[in-house]
Amino acid sequence: MSTSLAANGAGGQGLSAFVFSGGGSLGAVQIGMLRALFEADVCPDFLIGTSVGAVNAAWVAGHPDPDGVMELGDIWMGLRRHDVFPISPITGARGLIGRSNHFISNVNLRTVLERHIPYKRLEEAQLPVHIVATELKSGRATILTSGPAVPALLASCAIPGVFPPVTIGRRDYVDGGVANHTPITVAIELGATKIYVLPVGYPWLNREPTNALGMALHALARIVEQKLDAEVAANRDVANIHVLPALDLADVSPADFSHTKELIDWGYRAARRYLGSALNGRGVVPEKAKRTLRLDPARAA
Repeated sequence: MSTSLAANGAGGQGLSAFVFSGGGSLGAVQIGMLRALFEADVCPDFLIGTSVGAVNAAWVAGHPDPDGVMELGDIWMGLRRHDVFPISPITGARGLIGRSNHFISNVNLRTVLERHIPYKRLEEAQLPVHIVATELKSGRATILTSGPAVPALLASCAIPGVFPPVTIGRRDYVDGGVANHTPITVAIELGATKIYVLPVGYPWLNREPTNALGMALHALARIVEQKLDAEVAANRDVANIHVLPALDLADVSPADFSHTKELIDWGYRAARRYLGSALNGRGVVPEKAKRTLRLDPARAA
């Protein structure tokens, strides 16, 4: 069962939170970041995630240790595009002609989640985990902290127009990134005084989108990038916020799962450098400390 936030925060020590953003296949960089964080003995009291970041947060909440991160990395290494984004001419055509509200079924993603998430209900995780989804009718962010885990994660990952909305209770939900892609303010409201943000970066902003998925992610990322900078600036006096270095440019699309190892390795190296500087008291402005990941052209999608 999840430990009480109030109990964890007793004694005036405050709470530490990991905040995960979304970004499709680029969520693999968060595995490397997690490895570096745990190696540096930086551990969370609770986790918050949106979209693919919600999936990573949910796994770590069930296995909050270095071995759990390594196992999550192994799962990522086994993923292929059809496991998450299966392209079906029939489903795509139905969406195109207005017979459906999405282009891609979430059945494959549901199967992946049911196979790998190590608990059935969110409140059964070892650490409290908070999943961000967007209530479709109102457009407001909803924080899911209890109830069946898989529907909550499917809702948080439901990119509008790409995946179908997910019904929980009597309400329909879509991707949490629509309302709050990197929920720093949620972490503060839950009592966090130290926050580690695990972003993925938005390299596809440097290219013109070529398909429906790319267009949807492109639009979301434009909003998200500006909001993250604004949230960090607005809350620096309230909490100690560390934004780990994000990818600035990569020759890989958010639907391409063939570069997972490079992404994990990059996330690890970048986070380790940042944490080494931060823990030694040297000033680092993390959201400006972006690096370029160049992948082998022969493997590019």
